[in-house]
Order: sequence, then C-alpha cells, then structure tokens
Amino acid sequence: MQTVVAGPASADRSRPAACVPFGTGQVPPGIPSTGDRRGFDTFPRYTGTSAPARVDLRTERTQFNRYWEFTLLPGGKLLARPRNGKQWRVVPLPSCLKGQFTAISLDDDELVAIDKNRWIYTMDPVNQSPLLWNWTSSWGAMLWTGSGQTLPADAVRPNGWALSVTSPWDNKEYLDIAGRVHPSGGAKMTMVPYLYGDGSRIGYADPWLPNDRSYEIGSPLGGRLQMVALSASASTIFVTNRYGDMFTRTFDFDSSGSDSVFFRYSWDSQKGKPSAGSLPQELLDRSTAAVQLPAPEWESQPKIPGEITSALTVFSPGPCAENRELRVEGRRDGRTGFWHKRLHAQQWQFTETGGELQGELLENSSVDRSAETLSAPAPWNLTGSLPSRTALVDGQTLIDVGLPYSIVDPRMLDRIGLKADPSGYTLSVKNFDPAVTTREAAVITPSGTRIPVLLHTADGMRMSPSQPGLTAKPRHLVGAVQLPDAVWAKRKTDPAVKRFVNGWMRGKQIAAITLSATKNDLVIR
Repeated sequence: MQTVVAGPASADRSRPAACVPFGTGQVPPGIPSTGDRRGFDTFPRYTGTSAPARVDLRTERTQFNRYWEFTLLPGGKLLARPRNGKQWRVVPLPSCLKGQFTAISLDDDELVAIDKNRWIYTMDPVNQSPLLWNWTSSWGAMLWTGSGQTLPADAVRPNGWALSVTSPWDNKEYLDIAGRVHPSGGAKMTMVPYLYGDGSRIGYADPWLPNDRSYEIGSPLGGRLQMVALSASASTIFVTNRYGDMFTRTFDFDSSGSDSVFFRYSWDSQKGKPSAGSLPQELLDRSTAAVQLPAPEWESQPKIPGEITSALTVFSPGPCAENRELRVEGRRDGRTGFWHKRLHAQQWQFTETGGELQGELLENSSVDRSAETLSAPAPWNLTGSLPSRTALVDGQTLIDVGLPYSIVDPRMLDRIGLKADPSGYTLSVKNFDPAVTTREAAVITPSGTRIPVLLHTADGMRMSPSQPGLTAKPRHLVGAVQLPDAVWAKRKTDPAVKRFVNGWMRGKQIAAITLSATKNDLVIR
C-alpha cells in the first residue's frame, strides 16, 4: 500500500506521522464533560452530499457520543456536528493527517482514527469545546509515552474493532462479579479491543501497556467462539457470530484483576464490607470492599426476532454502572432500521430509519447455533506442583501485604531464594488458554485421587513487549484455585477433599495463587 502524505509528513511506515506526538489524551483523567460547543462554528461548513442524514450506529465511518456525531468520508475527511444536529462541519486536522484516515471509533471523551498504515491516533477531549480538541500519536508504556501502536492487519475489518473508554466523568463506576459498585478510577480505562485470526481471538491495545499483541480478552465459550463483529463502550464488549448469537461482557485490564498497582482485588467474598467512595480509599482502606474476582464472564443476549447485520453498537448514555444500550442494524417487515434494548433487558425493540444497510446480513437463526462456530481448543496441556503451605511467600501472602503482586512472577521468587517445597498435590489443566478467565482443572492428591477444581486467572502486568498465548518465554498470571460447589459440599464426607480443604486450601473454598506458564510447564506459588 502506497502512503499518500499531505504536508510535511514522513512517508515512513514504521512510525506514526511525526506532527502529532503529544496531546491531552496523555494527561488523564481529563476535564469534566460539558458538551460545550464554543468554537464549533469556526470550523468550515460541509456543503457536499456524502454525509449521512442521521447517525444511529457506531461503525468505522459513523460515530457518536453524548454530545457529538462524527463521520469519516471517503478520502479521509472528518466531519462533526452536535448530537442530532443538522449542519456538518469539517474538523481541522494536522497537515500530516489530512487524507490519511481510513476508519474511526469514538467513546466517552476520546476519538481514535487509524491511518492507511493502521497507526492509531487519538483526539481528546471530545466531550468538551472543539477549541480544546487535539491529537496525539503516542500510545503504550509507560503512561501513554510509547512510540505509537498499530492494529494488526487482519483486525482492520468492518465492525472488527472499537474504542472503549471508562472515565470518572461519563461512566464513574463499574460492577464486579458480586454486583458491587466500584469507582472507575482517576486515570480512565482506555483500550481498543479487536477481533483477529479466525475470529475467536479478541486482542486489545491499551495506551498504558506495552505496544504488543500479548493482551487478550478470552472470547465466549471458553475462548472458542468465532465472531464476525465487535463493538465496545465503557468496558462493555458486544460480539456476535455469523448466526446472530450475541454475547456481552464487562472487562478491562484494570477491573479484571491485573492492575494491582492502582486497584485492590480479592478472591474472597467481600460481603458485609461497604463500597469505597473513591479509588484511593478503595486501594488503601481495607475496611472497604475490594474488587471481587474473578472478572464477570460473558452473558448471552436474547435472539433478535428479525433480520440483522454485522453492524453492532453498544454505548453508554450516561453515568451509572452498566448503563448501556445495545443496537443492531437490521430490517423488520422489509423496513430498515436498528434493533435496540438496554443491556439487561430481555426484549428487543425496533426503530425504523429507512437508511441503507451498512453491515453484512447475517443468517440470524431463531435458535442458538454458537456450538457450530467454535475454534479448536488451545493446544497446551499443563501440570504444576502446588507449593507447600509452609513457604514464606505465596499468592495469598502477596495480596495480604499489599504489594503490587501482579508484577511478581513466581520464577522471580525462586531466583531470589524464596523457593517453595512441593506440597504433594499437583494441578493439572487441559487446553489451557491464558486469555480465558475460568476453566475446569483437577488437583491430583499424593495418593492419585483427582479432585475437580476451577482454575481462575488474570494477566500479570508486563512492562516489556511479549507474544499472545503461551511460548517458551514464561507468562505471568495471577489466579485462584476454587472448589466447585458440588465438591465443596463433600468437604466433610469425602476424605480426600477434607484433607485438601483443611490443609492446602486452609479451610476456604477459594485460594489465591500466582503462576507462571510456558507452553511446556507451569510454576505455581
């Protein structure tokens, strides 16, 4: 692909355009949302006929938030207008970005655009006066100071990627797996999730994390659902397969258990503890509830009773945990429009628009056919010794002392002399996919008895680039071993379960661990 550059930009494909290195997107949390329109009337009026009359869906060409609508025209011209307004105006761009954009996505107070070489650019703050809008190409560790990030080539597909932002101004809070409210934090939760490979993988780029492809969100059905479309907003991911089987999930690096530098987590029930009023209080005051892990899983959405396309949209209409609306382009009785409902509602409604369909028509079956769209299981079958409970440092110790444990790899503990003797118990897990949050596993006792368990994991925090999946290079994760309810109920009647619970599990149903995995071995602490 030949790059066409307007102005004094470099045609070097190995880096983003040089005229926009820094911007206010790098200074979280930004300023409160106002929807201020001052300065908008100084933008040139658009007098052409290619702009849409209405914007109802978030696609690679049309986007909206609470205050503004944007459309990207063929040729890379970016237009804006107030939400539900009439007059489109041309958004001024730095000279090196004119004519370069091929797709856009908007959420909360940020808009991202990708250029012809798939570099990501961020415009901020898009909940404020256009006089303040500015661009940056910086992305990645540390703290938005990386040299820039691209999307993978196979991720740049219609309805295959989206921007997600959770800010303290427009979203304010989120729910953990127990339904408890937590403050979203002062630095925002920003990511760009994308489908890649055969559609069963969801990678994500995060401006605070290394510029690599290593971070993933485990897809529905054990990481195996092959999806054809994705939308995202306020840490809510919305996906579908080719048969219209739809799933949603609340997920972010920060809320899922990986960021122990700025967030406090626990695998134990937080029942009886109040929610903190702010993130600093939640981090430091242990009388308040921590974020209970594991992260919430995917939820199946009800089937839509009509024709649909791959043009999915999820957006946050305002503050409040899980205040989301889902939209899916389609037809009813031959009339075009979109199906819509609130996140947890059970019935879809239809709004007619009369516009041309933007997405690809799906074979929307009346029954669930998700089992027909599964990829092969992960190839890694691993076993690892559970450490003796007499070890000086283990996964629970790291949580209890308040260290940023998601950066402490158990192999590092071994290297500095904090080794652990084997307990005699072994953990065995088949088809281990590190992107998946929860999977079945087994604990093998010294006598050979197999005890079914659940193995929960969340990514560790990496400050240097890595690869997705498992390789010969150790991958650090945090996690927990949990006894399923049926096994837990046997703790007084089954001798093997009783010994394991009273000994290794320390009398609890769930026990924190930290682990390090390669494609060949598993080290647990």
